[in-house]
Amino acid sequence: MKGPSALRVFGILRGLVPAIVFFPGGVAATPLQDQLDAAEPGATLRVKAGVFAGPLTMDKSLTLLGDPGAEIHGDGTGSVVRIVADDVRVSGFRITGSGIDLSKDDAAVHVTGHGVTIENNRIDDSLHGIYLKKVQGARILHNTIRGKTTLPPPEKPAAGIIVADSVENCAVGLNVNVRGNGIHLWNCEKNLIEGNDIADTRDGMYFSFTRNTRVRDNTVWRVRYGLHYMYSDDNIFERNRFSDNAAGAAMMYSKNLVVRGNRFTANRGSRAYGVLLNSVDTTRIENNVFLGNSVGMYLENSNSNVFTGNAVERNYIGIRLTASSGENAFSRNRFSGNMHPVELAGQSETNRWEIGGVGNRWQGAEVIDLTGDGVGDVPHRESDALGGLRRPFPLVGLLSGSPGLAVLQFARSHAPLPDQRAIKDPAPLTLGFSLP
Repeated sequence: MKGPSALRVFGILRGLVPAIVFFPGGVAATPLQDQLDAAEPGATLRVKAGVFAGPLTMDKSLTLLGDPGAEIHGDGTGSVVRIVADDVRVSGFRITGSGIDLSKDDAAVHVTGHGVTIENNRIDDSLHGIYLKKVQGARILHNTIRGKTTLPPPEKPAAGIIVADSVENCAVGLNVNVRGNGIHLWNCEKNLIEGNDIADTRDGMYFSFTRNTRVRDNTVWRVRYGLHYMYSDDNIFERNRFSDNAAGAAMMYSKNLVVRGNRFTANRGSRAYGVLLNSVDTTRIENNVFLGNSVGMYLENSNSNVFTGNAVERNYIGIRLTASSGENAFSRNRFSGNMHPVELAGQSETNRWEIGGVGNRWQGAEVIDLTGDGVGDVPHRESDALGGLRRPFPLVGLLSGSPGLAVLQFARSHAPLPDQRAIKDPAPLTLGFSLP
């Protein structure tokens, strides 16, 4: 009995292993959409260097891999790559040239399929970078995203779309408020966003009605809000870096978050902050660095949150609390080099400044520790001497750092007045207490 022929063996193997098809680049190549349409579900398509015209639609499970120099260039309308199938992977491309219609969610990559992987791509000159809509199980990994910052000179400028400053080639700057977001998630669940580098967009990452998503090791800079966050519960943010933005993170109307090991640095402006919590409850803010911001942390109408192990350093205001925020607990945090460690807009007596008998370390505090355990034996009071004057009368800020204000702060911390706005840490920490 003869063995199987080579042709028969090839046919068997082809049925078991997804096809790998190589496509050449260049203007003479078959349109990439035709190649996608001809591929079998489950195939891997490898695209050599060249510029391929978009827009593209991926409506079956495929892996699309770009060699160095492979580009997909849109025509300036709609989304460049639209993924509607599940289990699609797109990797290794430069993707450019989306439309600019925010009402249509134009993006470099627009995803509605589940289990999609978008990784190692460079995205330029597009409204949104990557837009996920009602998606589960997506992996957005190690992409570089730069927003659309200029438009060609229009015949008749549209009000609110452009700014007056001209740039190279007579292009005009695109107003930051009408740019898209780097990564935008709407009504999504159980996704992973890791290792992306985002700049020059409206917001770096925008979450709306999105749950159970892990966001880690991303870098977001030179945007409006590094993280803009609405109505999204049960998410984890860790080891991300937010710097040089109008604000590091604005987190609103959400609960059960973990914000761990992030860096919020040099987010400056008249209304800037490292992180804003507005109507955020039962959330853990732990082991983060808030460095050189206008306001390190700002709590408004936020309750039952836990703040542990954070370094709040060299901000204009370390932490701002409103009277609407209560039942929050603070422990093992380090306040150092802030112009004003605490600003109080009203007073809430329900916030706790220790957990398990361990308080916080305060800059310049004289801590008496007779037992030598690193925990003070006498409470520390941190007062806000300027109180409510700082916001309505900005010139009051000129007193910051003055010897007279320092004397007043010292006196109030040792002889508190009945109507004085202050927080009381019953177990302040000495330099001998080990902190993260």
